[in-house]
Amino acid sequence: MGLKLPNIKRYKKQMPKFASADFKTDRSLLPFSSASSFYNFDFSSGVLRKGYGVAEHEYVPRGAARYWIYRFYSEEKEKYIDQYIYQYGNGLLAWFDADKNKEIYVSGIGFKPLDVINYRVNSKDVLLLSCEGRKLVTWNGRHLEEYKNSPSISSMAIHYERLFVTSRDEKTKLYFSKNLDPTQWEISVDGGGFIEMLDERGYLNKVVSFGNYLYIFRDHGISRVTAYGDQTEFSVVNMFVTAGRIFPSSITTCGNCIMFLASDGLYRFDGYECVRVLSDIFVTIQPDDNCACAYFDGKYYLACKMDFKDDAVVGCESADYKTNGLIVYQPSSGEYSVSRGLDISFMNACSYNGTDYLMCCESDRGGVVKTGAARFEKALPSCWVSGLSDMSAPDKVKYVTDVLFNNEGGKSNPVLLKIRADGAAYEIAVESSQAELKLNLHGKAFCFELSTVCNEINITPLCIKYNTY
Repeated sequence: MGLKLPNIKRYKKQMPKFASADFKTDRSLLPFSSASSFYNFDFSSGVLRKGYGVAEHEYVPRGAARYWIYRFYSEEKEKYIDQYIYQYGNGLLAWFDADKNKEIYVSGIGFKPLDVINYRVNSKDVLLLSCEGRKLVTWNGRHLEEYKNSPSISSMAIHYERLFVTSRDEKTKLYFSKNLDPTQWEISVDGGGFIEMLDERGYLNKVVSFGNYLYIFRDHGISRVTAYGDQTEFSVVNMFVTAGRIFPSSITTCGNCIMFLASDGLYRFDGYECVRVLSDIFVTIQPDDNCACAYFDGKYYLACKMDFKDDAVVGCESADYKTNGLIVYQPSSGEYSVSRGLDISFMNACSYNGTDYLMCCESDRGGVVKTGAARFEKALPSCWVSGLSDMSAPDKVKYVTDVLFNNEGGKSNPVLLKIRADGAAYEIAVESSQAELKLNLHGKAFCFELSTVCNEINITPLCIKYNTY
């Protein structure tokens, strides 16, 4: 009688690329290339690279909590000059004199957190400043001037040579200044005025100039204002309503759209229609008024509070924090990355002397957002976790024999591979640039996790070889 050998079937499961994450769907139903959890990785190119972090910058003072560029025409030098101006955490405002190479304080009196717009008033380049407890303030590069006749401003936007503002005191009114003069607010046919909006969309919180219209973001919706030169022809159309609450600090124009966060989703608004985006990761976002945002290099940056639903403590999470996540989303492609462990309270896209950068304040420290998943030179841990895969054969035991992937970092940037098989966990530290791991693990369902604390990483998609009997 002959010896009967087992019928061994050999398979290979190749991940085409690292794809988007899904925190919403049960991990047993996810495609192999989708992550059930991840942070501090960027997979927009199909491989795993380090995500975004913060770093020091030569133009950003360490103590800057808020920061802007004042661009003005110098008659003395007969050219435009860039000057950066910044606000400290104690409210004091200062600017840097490049000629004298020193810091100069604007005022000895502190302000609440400021909002700032560049504009030209009476043939002079000025900054328009607003904050809680003050009326409109202008800065001409040397001194401040406050206009007591202005509303108490909660947000402002220049549109067709008028300044439009929402009010902290009268939250149902949109105020506008005299044409060509944002310092004149007297209500008259040829001067300033206001538009009152009373409907279910709630208070007026943020005014945005986008395209040919003004968009007023309210508690629960958006209204559009047509506002050209003659105020008698101003008109209002209500565009969008939601049961969720819209958070003003998340709103910014992003090229051909406006992005914003509400309590029921992250939205992309093209001026006519609102579409939810990143629904698969929205479940991790905990929306509140502490978020911060900016548009830079074609991407929407949103700092917000997130719950990654694990026991890990990353970066700022070891202390009190208001935000711990940074979502970087490209509206044109839908690609994104998520950083964890950064408590960012302010961001502003800047261009100073030909250098473009995204200023930020992280944990009361001024810096810039950049790739590298580090928090001021200290690397943040990165993690990618697959779904729970049964290799399309839920009733069979699989024997994983090989795991293959490339890591350009090599020995200087080791990666930890963790494999879970039917609840049992196995860890392997991978130091070679080309990993061909020989294994003998068996189970019906497998989960693969990649993690590292290094700055330079380029991990190719996984290839899993396995047998069944």
